[in-house]
Amino acid sequence: MKHQKVLSVILASAITAATVMPATICAATKGDLNNDNTISADDLTLLQGYVLGRNEFTSAQFTSADINGDGAVDSYDVTSLRKLILTTPRTLKFKAVTDRIQSGFTDALKKLDIQSGGTVVGSSDELKKALSPYFSESLVKSYTDKYNDSFFKDSVLMVKPVYFDPAAYQEKKEVTKAPCGCTSAYAGTYVPSPAVTEYMNIRKEHDYNSASLGTILPGQKFTITYSDGHYGHVNINGISGYVNMDYVTKVEDTSVKYTAYPDIKINSVKYADGRVTVDAAQFNASAPVGFAAAVIAQAVVLRKDYYASETNWTVSTTSAPPTTTTTTTTCPYPLAKQKLDEVGWDLQKAFNASVIPYYGPNDFPKDSKTTMQWYADYGFKNGKGNCYVMAAMFCEMAKLLGYDAHQISGRVPLKAGGYGPHSWVEVKFEGTTYVCDPDFAEETKRNGYMITYGQSGTWVYQKDTVMS
Repeated sequence: MKHQKVLSVILASAITAATVMPATICAATKGDLNNDNTISADDLTLLQGYVLGRNEFTSAQFTSADINGDGAVDSYDVTSLRKLILTTPRTLKFKAVTDRIQSGFTDALKKLDIQSGGTVVGSSDELKKALSPYFSESLVKSYTDKYNDSFFKDSVLMVKPVYFDPAAYQEKKEVTKAPCGCTSAYAGTYVPSPAVTEYMNIRKEHDYNSASLGTILPGQKFTITYSDGHYGHVNINGISGYVNMDYVTKVEDTSVKYTAYPDIKINSVKYADGRVTVDAAQFNASAPVGFAAAVIAQAVVLRKDYYASETNWTVSTTSAPPTTTTTTTTCPYPLAKQKLDEVGWDLQKAFNASVIPYYGPNDFPKDSKTTMQWYADYGFKNGKGNCYVMAAMFCEMAKLLGYDAHQISGRVPLKAGGYGPHSWVEVKFEGTTYVCDPDFAEETKRNGYMITYGQSGTWVYQKDTVMS
């Protein structure tokens, strides 16, 4: 190539002019030409400039630049310094940026362990690929606009998405009960779900057959104070009544307070043995800054300083500053956690573990309880059960894995005719609602994992209520 030939001629002429310094000059740290106690690309730039005749050295710099110790400073020392840089641990200069993300992240981010997900990117395309699984298209575009091709000519970007589960940081409220048996556990601000296209009724009683007292329009916000999971208490426009919880979406908890406001900061970026290690720490902000469920931590390093073949993020957690509130976190489904620890924290493995033998007529439990946790506990303890038991087991494990999962009570057609009661699990993921039916897999020996309503070769599901 023409450019390479020209460069070789320039180097050759510079080498012949290189000065041989006397050996009596005081020795300096080999390679540290700018005397900053670090051997880096900055020193290599100075050495290349000297060899090309662009700058002069002091006698101390000359001694430090004679990497191979042959009494001359030439292209052989350039090669030696490159090798020295690659084998010398050093701390890299970096610019740290942490963005708090209030929205625009996908369910995939919720499953990221805080130690995973960090990566280094060297182009806008690589950045898009790194962020797309976890964030919306519009949010990803804002980052590729910020870090464009011009940016990547000089720098590399180390980026790490982190998710903080808001429920883990919320102050626990005392649950109160209404005379009808409904509780305040569901309290919050709601809107009609996307299924409501015209209006939804405010009923006089906890029953869809009761009289309509008024309507709520799509997009209209309202407050639910108590609910049993099926119907919720509302008071809107002077009308007090009940709405069907299957057709509402919660948009905000009532008066949410948090015990801490988590964030992440980058402490150092270091190079050693072909690897760049980014040391970061999760910490709790000392003052309320507004809870953000996600952050994107970024470390910008000059491309000429980045020699690594791989990058490794390490994240430590630090205790929060002393507060007046003490929160003890307990697993809501201990038997489900125990099963996940046994089979592995994976949705497919959780489903397979929920496909258990069907109990016989003499095993049917004599109990009036019908909660998801009761059914699940029965299955985890006995290793057998019916469709409600299997669905409850899988639903608990799916929730612990961070999925938007709900146990459904409904009906399916019977061979003898008519419909019979049945239970399965809905998993909502990236805009699609999937059916997960362990009992279908157990009875038919066919795939019941992540199927869809109306899918050929499956049962015809008639959904009645959401149990979880």
